[in-house]
Amino acid sequence: MEKEITAESKVVTFIGGFYVFGGVVVLLSLIFGGSSLNMVFDLPNIPDALVKSLVALIFIPMGILYTRRRKAAFWFILMFSIVFFCISASQVEQWNQQPYIGNMIYSLFVIVVTIVKRKEFQILK
Repeated sequence: MEKEITAESKVVTFIGGFYVFGGVVVLLSLIFGGSSLNMVFDLPNIPDALVKSLVALIFIPMGILYTRRRKAAFWFILMFSIVFFCISASQVEQWNQQPYIGNMIYSLFVIVVTIVKRKEFQILK
């Protein structure tokens, strides 16, 4: 029984690449300074360097694996996007600021695309 081969969509590649890009930017902000992610995630008691390190260490490999259409990355990014959506929705409710609204919309976009393009992640590579 042969597996159905599906074409790789550019939107999945874009999302994976965007996670890698985001991880690199967070890593650079750790090195050169930048906004405090611990405050963005409402974690003031956790050192910003730890939060940035964890985000970079998660985003870069997961973005690469998502781009390569690995099943584990499918589930991880899906769960991660749901958590980010909830965090952003909470922040929108608390602060009503555009960055949180944008993050919420992007997380929803990733959730929808990941579910719609789930067949791309079924191929064993």
